[in-house]
Amino acid sequence: MMSPLFESLVTNSLTVLSDEPDDATAMVWSEAEASAEIENSEKAIYKLDLIDQEVLLEDVEDLLTYDGIRKVKELWLDKNEFGNEGVEVLANSSQLEKLVVLSLAYNKLTSYSVQSLAVSPSLGNLRKLFLQGNRIGLDGLKSLTESAVLANLQMLYLNFNSVGQAGARILAGESQLQSLRELYLQKTGLGLEGLRVLCESDNFQNLTLLSLAGNGLEDSAVELLCRSKAFPRLITLDLYHNRLSDQAVDQLKASPNLKSVRALQVDWRG
Repeated sequence: MMSPLFESLVTNSLTVLSDEPDDATAMVWSEAEASAEIENSEKAIYKLDLIDQEVLLEDVEDLLTYDGIRKVKELWLDKNEFGNEGVEVLANSSQLEKLVVLSLAYNKLTSYSVQSLAVSPSLGNLRKLFLQGNRIGLDGLKSLTESAVLANLQMLYLNFNSVGQAGARILAGESQLQSLRELYLQKTGLGLEGLRVLCESDNFQNLTLLSLAGNGLEDSAVELLCRSKAFPRLITLDLYHNRLSDQAVDQLKASPNLKSVRALQVDWRG
């Protein structure tokens, strides 16, 4: 049974979202107002923000008994203490069918968590998944790409996980993630060869944003990007914290294969 203290935290952490698709409009309610809204409204949807709240495994279990959990569309659980076991509890629940956004960043999670998410009975509506700052390995990446449950993902954050060249091969290989629009790979140890693998794949034809920040890339990486036809719809290309010369940046701007790019993000000039 949920403790009164944790129930109060949950209720005060709810935000009522607009029911318009992708509308960021939200209203913050008092505890009494939120409780009344949950009880009285069948159509309302919510964001639940429990970032850095020392949420434990038993709290996750209690959370799934909360009256309003079925109406939560966005669930933010970054920087907590529930571990892989907590993610498994979430993934196995039938209470999260409305969930569109799930953030599990900086929770010391391993591939086991991703494997749990990949076979969840209720996460088929998920569109945005935040996994940055964890310990996701190759088995986790493989589960992501093979998951029919997660095939509708449009935004995937893998920043600060050890992807590397081997992980790039998994992402670039046979994959269910054909709906991705935004892929974040900041500081994932890709290097030149990992980028080469991505540039030779057909999996990223629908990407509008690609983050490659902090991957130790130099001008030779720009040559790969300019020759590649892997990213025909790319609008934002993030190359912050790499080692690119002025000439390489000019080459990117002039590339016919990157003509759709409107936001080229660089900050290091050699």
